[in-house]
Amino acid sequence: MGAKRNSPTMLDVANAVGVSKQTVSAVINDKPGITPETRARVLAAIQQMEYRPDRVARSLATGRTQTIALIVSDISSPFIAKMAVAAEDYAHAHGYRLVVYNTHDDTRRERTYFNAASEGAVDGVLFSSATDQNEGLAILRSAGIPAVALDRVPDPYSGPCVMVDNTLAMRLATDHLLDLGHTHIAYINGPQHLRMTRERDQGFRQAVQARAIPAANIRVEGTDNWDLQSGHDAMRRILMEAPHVTAVLVSADVLAIGAMRAVHAAGLRVPDDISIVGMDDIDIAAFQNPPLTTVRQFIAELATLGVRLLLDILNGNEIEKTGRVLCPELVVRQSSGPPRRA
Repeated sequence: MGAKRNSPTMLDVANAVGVSKQTVSAVINDKPGITPETRARVLAAIQQMEYRPDRVARSLATGRTQTIALIVSDISSPFIAKMAVAAEDYAHAHGYRLVVYNTHDDTRRERTYFNAASEGAVDGVLFSSATDQNEGLAILRSAGIPAVALDRVPDPYSGPCVMVDNTLAMRLATDHLLDLGHTHIAYINGPQHLRMTRERDQGFRQAVQARAIPAANIRVEGTDNWDLQSGHDAMRRILMEAPHVTAVLVSADVLAIGAMRAVHAAGLRVPDDISIVGMDDIDIAAFQNPPLTTVRQFIAELATLGVRLLLDILNGNEIEKTGRVLCPELVVRQSSGPPRRA
């Protein structure tokens, strides 16, 4: 049997092309400053010699894995899926890989993933917290691994974060319906163990109190999940128990789409009989029948800012503000209109 061929090294590639190891490294990591001709020659040599970069060796030498984690509650959610895509795009463009951990809002599973991140698998963590009681943050702090909260920021939490002004978001939605003349309004909110939900609740209360809407005209319906069925079931309860309602605010677009289905199933029309306003502006909101009025949260920008903030921390860049709060925007479509005639 012949002797086993050793795998080529970066130095072998450099010698074959007649450049330095630093130049080969710059080409592999897509760094600027390399001429197109040199880049093409290095890439051709890498392919011909079947060179494979040793990421483990690189990690040991630099102390970096060039990997960041995104820990989220439910990757099947349209909101979170769009956030993950934007985060991966930005990370990839800056030489990092993104790994996603899906907690299913299970705090034990979430803690397991934070533990995995703390064991040197990643350089930093982006996370959307399952609840306010996030035990994983202490684990990361003890390991010296930086983290940035996205969207679902725990309470209390004073670390780096990027979020939307949830109170303003729900106030915009509520004011829109009040401006249309609605005085009998229902509100479908989300799980109360989240700071985000409580902030949206506050925005709703501020808006109706500012217009002196009687408490008897208000119906609040809670949900334990952010899924279609929860929105559908909450809307059915409203139709059966509060028939005077002419408009419904919903704290997430997915819940709102479920609520619209319940209205249609009851033989009613949106917005002729009941106006519906959602929250998030996920992509499918504009393609409902009718298109859903909602509050835009700039999901991709939120994720991109989160990755940028984390990379700035990892690179030791000066950071002016570690807490970024995005301003939401009302998007008026055809699911909202003036109240029906008595």
